[in-house]
Amino acid sequence: MRPIRLLLPLSLGVLALTACDSSVKERLRTLAHADSLRTDSLVSIKNDLLNEVMTSTQFVNDLNGELAKLKSHPVRTLSNASLGPESDAAAIKEERANVVKRIRELVARLDSSEARVASLRARASRLSGHDSTLVGQVAAYERTISELRETVARQKTEYEATIAKQNTQIASLNMRIDTVTTQNVQLAGDKRALSDTVSELTTERNTAYYVIGTKDELIRQGILVEEGHKRLLLIGSRSVSPARDLDTSKFTRIDRSKDRVINFPAGDYTIFSRQNPIYAAPFSSHDGKLSGGLRIEQPDRFWEPSKFLIIVKA
Repeated sequence: MRPIRLLLPLSLGVLALTACDSSVKERLRTLAHADSLRTDSLVSIKNDLLNEVMTSTQFVNDLNGELAKLKSHPVRTLSNASLGPESDAAAIKEERANVVKRIRELVARLDSSEARVASLRARASRLSGHDSTLVGQVAAYERTISELRETVARQKTEYEATIAKQNTQIASLNMRIDTVTTQNVQLAGDKRALSDTVSELTTERNTAYYVIGTKDELIRQGILVEEGHKRLLLIGSRSVSPARDLDTSKFTRIDRSKDRVINFPAGDYTIFSRQNPIYAAPFSSHDGKLSGGLRIEQPDRFWEPSKFLIIVKA
């Protein structure tokens, strides 16, 4: 009986130790799982912070590239601007709008990054128990975000200064273009007026007139006039000459640079006006009389004495 009494307490102790060991193992497994979750969370936070900073840095680098391209674009010269000022102005406006949009996006991204870093810092503090390494990394990331914000502010100031300078140059260029445009309009008007004047002078210079008729017909029309006294007191005729003031409506108008041939009605004729017949060739002639017509071979010399040709039937 005594051995049985000894075994009973021993068995109870073994059972107690077994139960205690199971509880400890369960707690260890729970702690290990919690520590694993904590470690995974910390790694995730570090990755998120790193990605956030790298994304913001790349965004700033892209913006730097766009600003550099903008600054490298010189204002066009007057000769180029005059070719297409409207299309150039639209391109510049669109380019500026794109840069302003990118700056606004970057500022919004930095604001979001700051808020996200602050949230990640709070999570890291709760998980790590104020782990000094992680807290230091978070602080470094926050400083990077702050430096990026300063960079953006500086770039925005530089961009605005560049825009102001280009606006001044464009305003000056537009004034010069307006001046040149006004001068071009004036020159175009002067050119048209000069062309019209030249055309009128050319037409006037090349205009000539001729008339064909008997002496009596031409006297009645006022083209020929009798002057002086009769050769004899009661008989004879007075000399006849072209009138000093000739009515162009009684003549046939021609262009002496184009109309080189004048046809006569049937009969014999003589040139009564001051043109020299040696610069023209009659279709037929005999005894100083012309018939058929007249071909003018040297218009300038023929019409030089007078632009009125009077042909009288013999």
